[in-house]
Amino acid sequence: MYMEVQTRANTRVHHEIAKEPAEFISTGATDASSVAFLNEVFCTAAREAVSDVHFEDTESECIVRFRRNGELYEVARKPLQASREFDKQFRVKCKKSLMERLTPQDGKFRFSVDGRMVDVRVSILPTGVGQSIVCRLLDQASTLMRLDELQMPSAVRDAIKMIVAQPQGLLLVTGPTGSGKTTTLYGILQHLNTPKVKIITAEDPIEYRISGIVQSQTNEHLTFASALKSMLRQDPDVILVGEIRDSDTARIATQASLTGHIVLSTLHTNSAAISLTRMLDLGVDANALAASIGGFMAQRLVRCLCPHCRVAKPIDSYARAQMLAQGVPESEVNCTDVVYAANRDGCEHCSRGWVGRTPVFELILPTQEVRQAVEEGDLKGLERAARAQDQYQTLSQHAMRMVLSGVTSLHESMSVAGSSFIVE
Repeated sequence: MYMEVQTRANTRVHHEIAKEPAEFISTGATDASSVAFLNEVFCTAAREAVSDVHFEDTESECIVRFRRNGELYEVARKPLQASREFDKQFRVKCKKSLMERLTPQDGKFRFSVDGRMVDVRVSILPTGVGQSIVCRLLDQASTLMRLDELQMPSAVRDAIKMIVAQPQGLLLVTGPTGSGKTTTLYGILQHLNTPKVKIITAEDPIEYRISGIVQSQTNEHLTFASALKSMLRQDPDVILVGEIRDSDTARIATQASLTGHIVLSTLHTNSAAISLTRMLDLGVDANALAASIGGFMAQRLVRCLCPHCRVAKPIDSYARAQMLAQGVPESEVNCTDVVYAANRDGCEHCSRGWVGRTPVFELILPTQEVRQAVEEGDLKGLERAARAQDQYQTLSQHAMRMVLSGVTSLHESMSVAGSSFIVE
């Protein structure tokens, strides 16, 4: 009953948002230039597939930056008077107080670009010299890829299909913000999305809307834990929990996966294996986790070198040492004579030598040895059991193999997936 009421409430909110102006509106000559700038900036950001727009006050001005393909770069500098107008416009759009300046504020709004609507999630943080405002763009027109369309090793894709083909199990996808977890999980949902399967999600926020799936958005009244409890009364086959943040959510998700449900969720950990430690820290019973686990997966995104202008370099002792230190077999390293770096001048096909990003994965399947290690809370045992699996490679190993294949650079691999930083 609660879920039905909440669904109606979410629908009403969506209708209210739809009635809002599809752009920033000027109220007079004092804010006209700032409003025009905001409208231009957000349209440009959406057209260029920018993920985040940053507005950062300094003592003398406001710096505006875009994050695209994981990289931040400056696009404008504006006077502080304009920054105050930006702050006012965001607060009006998000229906936040214009007077409360001492506490952080979160909100959302929508704007129109090229005939489509783009959702924006806003975070306002007071600083010592003003405000830091970060806007995450969630473009509903972005093409959501099915599992078969995602860039990943075939062994990993086949393993994921095997996991979600089971009648029950908990698949945890780990990684920092912006590592592609949502894209992967939505790809899995679309793989499973048929009229015979009931799929329910609890998200914060709903990043993309998918036909045929019941999606709910958390708020101060509907937490992940309370949403999970309600979901279990909705006769679901598959449940997606946007993130496991607390003990209640972790325990309920684990129990749900033991009672005939596929449960998908995310964690913030550095590797797939550390998911075990994190879940135990959240109070999940080790026996229950061992019985419920469908898989631990970690992922990152590495930038791709432009194939038209990448710069070839002979593989040297430093590069070899880095790869061998990460566990890449010497036979693989010896098969390559060159590695590539970015051409900082770029070309007509790229941006400073880079074109998009691609994921690297680390996946642990629930073999008998893995379940035993989980039951005993044995992290080292879990890592040993993982290394015996055909599809398993660490994030660093996968990233280094991307270097050997010419997809990315050694420096990018080391900065994203980690490195021993060996000195020649």
